[in-house]
Amino acid sequence: MLRLLQSILLLAGMIIGVGMFAIPFSFVQSGFWPGVFELGVLSLVATALHLLYGEIVLATPEFHRMPGYIRRYLGREAANISWGSTLFGTVGTLLAYLVVGALFLHTILGRIAGGAGVDFFAIILVCAVGLVTIFPIKKESAVNGVLTVFEIAFIAGISLFLLPKVSLPNLAGMHGPDMFMPYGVLLFALTGASVIPDLITILGRNKTRVRIAIIAGSLIPTALYFLFAFAVVGVSGQATSTEAIAGLQQVLGGNIALWASAAGFLAVLTSYIALSANFQALLSLDLTMPRRFAWFVASAVPFAFYLAGFQNFIAIISIVGVVAFGIDGVLFLLMGRKVRQQQHNRSPVMASASYVILGVIIVGVAAELLRAM
Repeated sequence: MLRLLQSILLLAGMIIGVGMFAIPFSFVQSGFWPGVFELGVLSLVATALHLLYGEIVLATPEFHRMPGYIRRYLGREAANISWGSTLFGTVGTLLAYLVVGALFLHTILGRIAGGAGVDFFAIILVCAVGLVTIFPIKKESAVNGVLTVFEIAFIAGISLFLLPKVSLPNLAGMHGPDMFMPYGVLLFALTGASVIPDLITILGRNKTRVRIAIIAGSLIPTALYFLFAFAVVGVSGQATSTEAIAGLQQVLGGNIALWASAAGFLAVLTSYIALSANFQALLSLDLTMPRRFAWFVASAVPFAFYLAGFQNFIAIISIVGVVAFGIDGVLFLLMGRKVRQQQHNRSPVMASASYVILGVIIVGVAAELLRAM
């Protein structure tokens, strides 16, 4: 039972991250309830793809990272596409965590840090995550699991604190031109497939336990996102800021920004730890880098982009969400089809579900790209 809980928290902690803080603003742009509808649909799609990836990992005798599995089932050219998508998505995501994590840390500790700037806290964050991820995955996942418990409690606590202050008229309305505004943000915020091989390492090849862990770990963030967006939009309305917190401070004042930043920092830290460890494993297992060098690359490359001036987190997560999820989703479906063919599984239900998921991906990505033009 402890391993099952640890694996659920590993996946939930990977998913719950900085993207959550962009969801309320995106829901205001589209209309709250249309945004909730997109959250529900994309949550089901993400959960289905997580389950599909889990089945692929379970069906493969040896462990890889995503490009390794794609090379095995779809060939070298598809693996090269996956490598590009994975590197782009992973570095972009780590960069987004660093940008907003440093801002949250500055809000929390800036008053007692002698006027230190945001860049100072970015250095602190990079060093802290580097120290945690230098340990083997078992220690890292235990640390991540503990942090995830506190993270969920903080976010749920802040949301429940805000609920009595919600004004229902703030949740009304629908805005056609920006209907797909949440799409890229939600794709970014719901994706956590990269840690599924680690989840299976913890649980072993027990299909029932793996499926339970994937479903629970995928749906816990969805429930938390809805609660958080409902509370923030219900309180802030049209004053909702791009990262949710500044708008709350304008409406409620006081120390709300401090507490919300604490919750935000925990959300960022858990995902940052899990993804950095996954990036190191990817570099060492599939690119055969020495482990210490892989650790250095995973720590240094996002920080280098940060220093180069890439610090607009909304733009980062939207691009990563649309590009990386779109590519990976299609490759997952093709790989799953290959695995089912090898297992002589001709289930029409699985085939129909694959076409529905593919349709959602294509329509959503196209709409998001048209909106951005």
